[in-house]
Amino acid sequence: MTQNDKQRGNKGGRPLKEVRKNIILTFKCSAFEKLVIAQKAKELNLNISEYIRQMSVNGKVDQQVKVFPAEVLALSGTLNHIAANINQVAKKRNKNEDLSMLERVDLKNLVPVLKGIAAEIKNYLR
Repeated sequence: MTQNDKQRGNKGGRPLKEVRKNIILTFKCSAFEKLVIAQKAKELNLNISEYIRQMSVNGKVDQQVKVFPAEVLALSGTLNHIAANINQVAKKRNKNEDLSMLERVDLKNLVPVLKGIAAEIKNYLR
């Protein structure tokens, strides 16, 4: 960290990257070669720039991208929905407000859903 960085303090926002990638390289290739490069990058879930950079520097592409199954993504969405509901209930209770009848019914309906999600997670991890 330089002296100027210390004087400015933390202004918030995204932290600075250690190594900035601000140099632009260009090269020529045929339309077919571009299609092949784009397809290979897409198969590895990379953009063309990242694919070419890794191939040029390392001679290979390290695939570290994890793709979650659809079931896991669906469970994640359901859990986010439930978490939002619980947060609203907690906010009301912290203000010493009573829950409406509809909110109480929603909470009772969430219990079996949560138990089902827990069972699905246990089965998935076996």
